[in-house]
Amino acid sequence: MNTETTTTHTTTTDLAELAKIVEAVALHASTDRTRYALTGIYITPENITATDSYTLAQWTPAEPITTGQPALIDARELTTALKNLNKAAAKTPATATLTTTGQTWQLTATSGETTIGSYNGQTINAEHPNTKQLLNDTKPATTPFEPTGFNADYLERITKAHNKLAKNTPLVMATWAGPNKPLIYTTTNYAGQLLTLIMPQRINQ
Repeated sequence: MNTETTTTHTTTTDLAELAKIVEAVALHASTDRTRYALTGIYITPENITATDSYTLAQWTPAEPITTGQPALIDARELTTALKNLNKAAAKTPATATLTTTGQTWQLTATSGETTIGSYNGQTINAEHPNTKQLLNDTKPATTPFEPTGFNADYLERITKAHNKLAKNTPLVMATWAGPNKPLIYTTTNYAGQLLTLIMPQRINQ
């Protein structure tokens, strides 16, 4: 008899902190429902990642996010759940527990022995783009090259994400080693680092 094995893993963290992190990363997920795989936030033991193929955001925590298998969760569903739970907590210190299997996820918020609320849903049955190699190959240029522009909407996303995570610290920008490579933005706070890449628009002079 064949028995299907389901792996379950759980992430537990501060509710307010998780809400800010997920909301910042989710700004870079696609809102186009026909691009199903890009509407999700990809959670692995090392990172939380989202991309709409024009911008890419990756959060690397100071402490591991989980020890389990990767999960792709709809960005809109997860951010809505976190916002509602955070509101229900009414600024009371609370813990968020995110449990996922291969097919489902559940988010529960607790304060002490009291359960604030719980949300659950299906994980996205799709393959998230492999962004690991792109991010590993990031090499900032040591000197500026020709004038470069960027889409103002993408810059707004980056500043919004930065202000959610580290409003009073610098947002660091660097150019990659070439005029046709992404611009690199880095936000750092006590809980980890957000790396964002956007494609430049060359300016003809």
